[in-house]
Amino acid sequence: MAGYRVEGTIILHKDDFAYISHASIARLADGGWISAFTHTRRREPRMHPPSDPLFRNLVSRSWDNGGTWEAPYFAPDFDWSGVEVPGIAVLSDGTVALTQFRFGWYPLGLAKKRRAAGEPVSINLQGRGWTEEFTDDEWDDAEYPWARGYHGLYAHLSFDGGETFETVRLDTGQYRDGFTRVGVRELSDGRVVYPVTEHHPPTSRHTYLMVSRDGCRTWEPPALMVESPELSFGEPDVAETGPGELFCILRTADLGGYLYGCRSLDGGATWSRPEPTPMYGHPGHLLPLEDGRLLCTYGRRTAPFGIRACLSEDGGRSWLADEEIVVRDDLPNGDLGYPTTIEYGPGRLFVCYYGQEPDGVTCAQGTYVDLE
Repeated sequence: MAGYRVEGTIILHKDDFAYISHASIARLADGGWISAFTHTRRREPRMHPPSDPLFRNLVSRSWDNGGTWEAPYFAPDFDWSGVEVPGIAVLSDGTVALTQFRFGWYPLGLAKKRRAAGEPVSINLQGRGWTEEFTDDEWDDAEYPWARGYHGLYAHLSFDGGETFETVRLDTGQYRDGFTRVGVRELSDGRVVYPVTEHHPPTSRHTYLMVSRDGCRTWEPPALMVESPELSFGEPDVAETGPGELFCILRTADLGGYLYGCRSLDGGATWSRPEPTPMYGHPGHLLPLEDGRLLCTYGRRTAPFGIRACLSEDGGRSWLADEEIVVRDDLPNGDLGYPTTIEYGPGRLFVCYYGQEPDGVTCAQGTYVDLE
């Protein structure tokens, strides 16, 4: 029977004048920790990265197992605004990989010119959300004084522990860009894999796998994982669960709020159909533990609001849902989630996520959990 102890919660970064959210974490080669999270101005109502052109990514590091954190800095640099939530990973050679999807953003006047020249442009319309399907008569109905276009999917690579970054753009081929909220994964055969889903409705219908054989410097053409015409799946994460075997966890938009999983037995070339798991929440982050079990961490945006986790003893084929790990159940509302987890000692976990404090300020947080 699984057992655990919650050992305490800390704040990684809080700014009374900013909206800090969507935190992720990885372990550096020298034993330090590195976290990446989003930053923008505070708005009421709050606004998440797909709608706000001011979002940037911040990075911070800790050298004492999360006890203290250095002042965060913008990554890859201050000019990278309009990005989605970051993924952070550290490869076996010490390379830090910061992954980002970036929208193109335009004032409405410029957006009109670019659309007239043939570029796909979206505006946000009441009751319809972001859409490219609008007439020229509807420009004045836009909810925001900005429009959204395309920019690309990027891996920013650091060879000095996160001090500086070099940028690589991923060619997503026939798919309309791509996004997920976690970082890349390095496999035992040396490949780096990165599962993403198209990120421009109404064409966000495919989840696919990007593969690099040279540490994220170059990437092979994308390989289809899941086709979902109903627009149900997104924000995938994968873990290696055996020789040639990969398990993928998927967020669902309209399938009851449960996470779904699919599997490849040939190193990512082909995938099974997604099947429901008993884990209620989203999105999921996978962590193979030192003892061979697989951990999935996810947020719960219905009462009791918080962060949950679940263990699998068979590589994701079944989950110990009756022994769900309650990391937090005391957060005030659904402005939370996107947890990622590291194991910094046998059974010693640090779960990184975002949530709102009692004073109404949303910030990057972390909780220590010991597995028994």
